[in-house]
Amino acid sequence: MKKFAWLGLSVLLLGACSTNEAETMGAGNTLEEVVVEFNTGQTAEVAEEVVLSVTVTQGDEAVEDADEVVYEVWESGHRKDGEMITAQHTTDGVYEAETVFEEEGLYYLQAHTTARRLHAMPKQEVTVGNPDPASIVPDDSEDSEGMDMMEGHSGH
Repeated sequence: MKKFAWLGLSVLLLGACSTNEAETMGAGNTLEEVVVEFNTGQTAEVAEEVVLSVTVTQGDEAVEDADEVVYEVWESGHRKDGEMITAQHTTDGVYEAETVFEEEGLYYLQAHTTARRLHAMPKQEVTVGNPDPASIVPDDSEDSEGMDMMEGHSGH
């Protein structure tokens, strides 16, 4: 009979622990959005070094520990020829890299940012020089401002 009492007590304790653990895991498990804002200007000159810069925050906190910030840079109408440039953390949630635009045109910057199990991909236009408006191809891709939970995310 004592064996059954110990077994019953063990089952009750295990049940209580797992219920408490489940409640704790559920409370506060809501992830706050990671916000990525461009600091880079929207105009540049041909052959001038341009600092690509974003600030990454979550709530009121600067994100100093992003897993990855990579800038995808391409000229209007030539996304398949784009370049991926890895950013470095500087300070206060700011991540920077440098590039040079060799020709006039409309360029797109997309900051592929992975931080705290979230992925954000904001996009910004940069006009370099005085491009011919007829040469500009609008970018209508649906990947701007994407935000995904990273669990099960296979990357780029």
